[in-house]
Amino acid sequence: MKNTHLAIAAGVIVIILAAIWYTKTPATEEQVFESTMGSYAYQCDEHVEFLMTPASDMSYVKIEPVAGKAYPPETLLAEKVTDTGRRFEGNGIHLLGRGESLSLTEGDQTLNCSPFPKPDEAPFNFGD
Repeated sequence: MKNTHLAIAAGVIVIILAAIWYTKTPATEEQVFESTMGSYAYQCDEHVEFLMTPASDMSYVKIEPVAGKAYPPETLLAEKVTDTGRRFEGNGIHLLGRGESLSLTEGDQTLNCSPFPKPDEAPFNFGD
């Protein structure tokens, strides 16, 4: 009789833990994105301008068009390992940062981008 009660109690605990595990919603990229590094403006070929905001740990960067522009779409890009610079990807967009410059690729179009000059702020540097 005691073993039956223990088995039932163990089964109930397993069911409760399984329910908690299945209903726990994983954090979205937006929820884990945290930045204390500021935002940096870039100018690209084809008159494209956007802001790039790196996450504090550089695991993500967020890009968004400057006011009045429609491209690129606001997107959170996750870091991908590469030996040719800092690469970030998401939603079909690839960003490759080398030094102070970067390239933004979507589909077969690649734009070369440079930091928007600000006299009181050094441009962001992805590393050389």
